Amino acid sequence: MRRASTRLASRRVAAATTPTPAVAAKAKGASSKRKKPAVTTDVATVPTTPVVKAGVVDDLKGTPEWHRLCSRTELSCALTLASGQTFTWQQDVVSQVWTGVVGNHVFRVRERDSIVEFSSVHPPAMTHEQARKVLERYFRLDMESEPLYTQWTAADDKMAQVIKTLRGHRLVRQDPSECLFTFICSSNNNIQRITQMVDKIKHTYGTLLCRDPVLDLDHYAFPTCDKLAATAEEATLRALGFGYRAPFIIKTCRQLQECGGDAFLAEIRDQKQVQSGDNDFDFSYQDALMQFAGIGRKVADCVGLFSLERLYAIPVDTHVWQIACREFDASLKSKKSMTPTIYKQIGDHFRTRFSPHAGWAHSVLFTGDLAAFQDHLPSTLQKSKRRKPNNNKEEEEAT
Repeated sequence: MRRASTRLASRRVAAATTPTPAVAAKAKGASSKRKKPAVTTDVATVPTTPVVKAGVVDDLKGTPEWHRLCSRTELSCALTLASGQTFTWQQDVVSQVWTGVVGNHVFRVRERDSIVEFSSVHPPAMTHEQARKVLERYFRLDMESEPLYTQWTAADDKMAQVIKTLRGHRLVRQDPSECLFTFICSSNNNIQRITQMVDKIKHTYGTLLCRDPVLDLDHYAFPTCDKLAATAEEATLRALGFGYRAPFIIKTCRQLQECGGDAFLAEIRDQKQVQSGDNDFDFSYQDALMQFAGIGRKVADCVGLFSLERLYAIPVDTHVWQIACREFDASLKSKKSMTPTIYKQIGDHFRTRFSPHAGWAHSVLFTGDLAAFQDHLPSTLQKSKRRKPNNNKEEEEAT
């Protein structure tokens, strides 16, 4: 597996409501000077924890107070924020502090001794109790993870052993619109480039929340569907490096707006979920999302799992396919294509074993299959580090 890089993966893109041709040309030229990213497969690569340049977060004058959020057994920042769920958090390599944007709020989180602490950066008037509520919702801290891990590890098999070593991995609860457009960017991509693309969308079309002169970062909110539909242009997105994803973003903006915009996704999220029998779940959210350009079944499940409260959704990519072949059904190796029937069959294996929070357990196992987290596992569970021929394709994939 390719060794992880710890260099800064993102550069600042000038913010503008409607970028001029000069801005677009400049962005294109800057992109061409960067080191060419590795060619990828059909989904996102996770080469390493996303980082920003070494800084001095704790020495920043005026840094807000730190407050206890939860125990480290309930939340591991690395396992949660660098496992391909979200692409809006960055870590300072010296202080080990994570900085990220949640909605219109900017937070810092860090692990200190046995606890996880947070500080609220923006808005300045927010109290720490208000900030805590935002983060508790985002990290699903209303749901204690220990009983879930106990249930998932009751069986004595390899999956249980992997899950035991990755305690603290949590599903984040994202904004549906942001999650939708983020995972449109995930096709044929790696985590560095996805992070760059999300940054470019926010810097170009989002609202500036605050500036961090020490880390040389501008923090932007992700634009609403209406803002994207009104200001985004395919030519500009292509100049910024979005390639064939550019028309998907533009078309989905308009399609989503016709359906009611952000309210349409919120309605799906808030629908009462009905299960009439074992593995007989409501997958109507897939059909609702797959009407949009650039959204297939796997991306629909990513959006469902990470933002629409479908905790039974199982996004199936190469990693999940391999886990299913190893742990559930070896005959899957003989299948030549991923039909809807086979896709559901793989998901049902996870749902049978790990319900009612199968999507969460699946995400833990997925993280344990990534090269970046092999050192978290006992040597007997680690994947071989031998490099295999890949025909110029990435070996690592992310949901």
